[in-house]
Amino acid sequence: MTGPSCPKIHAAVARKIAALALPKGAKILDAPCGEGELAIALASQGHEVSAADIESNLSAPAAAAIREFRIADLNAPLPWPDAAFDLLACVEGVEHLENPFAFFREAYRVIRPGGYFIVTTPNIASIRSRVRYLGSGFYTQDPRPLNESARHPLHHIGLRPFWQWRYALHTAGFHLADISHTHIKPVSYLYAIYAPWIALYTRIAFRKEKDPRQRARNREILRALSSASLLFGENILLVARRV
Repeated sequence: MTGPSCPKIHAAVARKIAALALPKGAKILDAPCGEGELAIALASQGHEVSAADIESNLSAPAAAAIREFRIADLNAPLPWPDAAFDLLACVEGVEHLENPFAFFREAYRVIRPGGYFIVTTPNIASIRSRVRYLGSGFYTQDPRPLNESARHPLHHIGLRPFWQWRYALHTAGFHLADISHTHIKPVSYLYAIYAPWIALYTRIAFRKEKDPRQRARNREILRALSSASLLFGENILLVARRV
């Protein structure tokens, strides 16, 4: 389900997982795994890695590094029992799914209590992406219409802004612990001139919320939306924990 190799994204995820200081031998699921670049990195950290994708494209080194590989459609129930993993990494996968909410619930099921769920996905809320959408109606990661001749698993059919991914995580039972980015393209900084206007407009929009508990949550969301990761990051990197 993953597209071409994205070494910057895989490297960022591997660093983030290393920073979690999981015990050696932690059970990790990489889904979708693509050719297995991340699985190799995680196995080299001493973890027990399982991998899944809608088809098998594993490289020979990845096949040798992982514990098991299973063909799995992430739109369907995952073929593992409850609380099977300490961490599930979904790198550039959720934007391809027909029902990411169901996948998040499945992730919650197969991750043990206290375990982690890491998600990366295109950051359509970046300033550069917003400007492109204003002008053309398309985000930076999808600059033209999808090929309609047939449904393809690599089509970006589920692009969502950060706050919707946060909503999906929290309503599935996770707590969003960390928000960052995988990498920033230098051209994105040229759009910084729009940041003050965006910050002001967003604050005005958030004033309409009346629920005091949601107002507190909105302050967290506003801080995230105002961060360099979401204003300039090419892809967002979310770390959630099963509570």
